[in-house]
Amino acid sequence: MSTAGEEPGELRIGGWLPPADPSATADDAPVTQVIPAIRDHADAGLLIADGGGEPVTGGRRRGRRTVLAVVASVTTVAVAAGVPLLMSALDQPEPPVQLVLPAPSAATASVWPDASPSAVPTTGRPTKPPASRGAVRGAARATTPPAAPPKSTRNEVTSRQTTQVLEAESADLDGWARTRSVPSASGGRVVTGVGYRRGELTFSGLTAPRAGEYELVISYTSDGGRRASIEVNGQRVGSFDFAFTGGRDTVKTMTVRLPLAAGPNTVEFSNSDGWGPDFDRIALTTSS
Repeated sequence: MSTAGEEPGELRIGGWLPPADPSATADDAPVTQVIPAIRDHADAGLLIADGGGEPVTGGRRRGRRTVLAVVASVTTVAVAAGVPLLMSALDQPEPPVQLVLPAPSAATASVWPDASPSAVPTTGRPTKPPASRGAVRGAARATTPPAAPPKSTRNEVTSRQTTQVLEAESADLDGWARTRSVPSASGGRVVTGVGYRRGELTFSGLTAPRAGEYELVISYTSDGGRRASIEVNGQRVGSFDFAFTGGRDTVKTMTVRLPLAAGPNTVEFSNSDGWGPDFDRIALTTSS
């Protein structure tokens, strides 16, 4: 834009001033700076370079920006793809350490067994191969058991014991000797009144297999300490004390040892000094 009195093509910078009076002096003229205007040119997109250099076209600047944008995009993509790869590489476990053994030499070849089955080392004693399941075994030999040693022959004699029992109520009663009822007695009765030389009890037929001493078991009752004399076959053997049985109706036993002859014997009970016990029975056990 130009004003009157100015040449076209000049650009004035500053405030607007009225047209200069041609008659004014040079010192009174306002200080202005005149920058030459850019004239129309075929290259309409030119820009003024900094520092007064040559003008730069707009197409060249847009090309530089496009190159920078492409470089930035490629860099971003490379960084984005490289980070996962780096992380996956760090997460992978370390490969195991593999030891490589040297091949055995000729000197050690005998020590290391060969991988083939034929090279298995054997000991000095040969081993017997196991029998297969389908192998047929030979028939077992029939062995004869050893003959049992002959039994020693001996004569075994089994003795047979015999017990002979004689009831007092069935014996010979002399003098004051008599029977009375006792429920606990073997035959239900006992002989009382033996003693004071007024009563005697004689058992007959007491048989011994051979002559000797035998144990005679006497069953009796006594209400206190009593005594009786015993004669065998008319021979006085001795006087024997009969202990208290707990009452006249309580039967107990006493064993005496008497000499007997082979065959039948007589045994007589008496007392010259007092009363004897009440007699139930006598028993003799012998072995034949």
